[in-house]
Amino acid sequence: MADGYLVQVTDLHYTYPDGTAALNGVTLALGAGEKVALIGPNGAGKSTLLLHLNGIYRGRGTVRVAGMEVNEESVRRIRARVGLVFQNPDDQLFSPTVFDDVAFGPLYMGLEEDEIRRRVERALRQVGMWSYADRMPHHLSLGEKKRVAIATVLSMSPEILALDEPSAGLDPQARRALIELLVELPQAMLIASHDLDFVRRVCRRAILLVGGRVVSEFADEQMDDLFQVKLW
Repeated sequence: MADGYLVQVTDLHYTYPDGTAALNGVTLALGAGEKVALIGPNGAGKSTLLLHLNGIYRGRGTVRVAGMEVNEESVRRIRARVGLVFQNPDDQLFSPTVFDDVAFGPLYMGLEEDEIRRRVERALRQVGMWSYADRMPHHLSLGEKKRVAIATVLSMSPEILALDEPSAGLDPQARRALIELLVELPQAMLIASHDLDFVRRVCRRAILLVGGRVVSEFADEQMDDLFQVKLW
């Protein structure tokens, strides 16, 4: 990994087909095990940036994950390293049971049945949802669905989690449980969020995006300053 960083984004630009410029020269880096927030107003480019980490979007510039540049040759290996969790868990849960949803990634990887079961059980235990393995995902609460969505990527043993608005729509109890879970997980994380209190509790660094550009960073003791600065 170049310079010890797990993720390196360099001068990244991305324009949507309708001409909307979403990213305008973003440069940032993420170290192993580091939890970093992406904050900023709607349309700042936060979600667009996350979708570049595993090659769903590919703009102009460079995105490297574990030393590999994201391109057609590397994207399959990179997607095994980057677990992308969408804002709406219903975009990620589509199988008859929770177990089947969490098993989908390892099955796609071509793993043996015993190894798939081990990974599913481990991932569901990590998020406190093993007892729900036989439940139908659409019968779960939003907080439970979000935990299962995280388990679907944990079962692939990623080094990085990319989470889009993970606390959105959660009641206080589910939000608190999610904070505790993310703090305990060892993976590096890039978290797009409007929830500044959530960000302060989970992350040690925050990057402010405005208009597709990095305009400021907050780290360690500066994280409390998020509440005193008018961000948007």
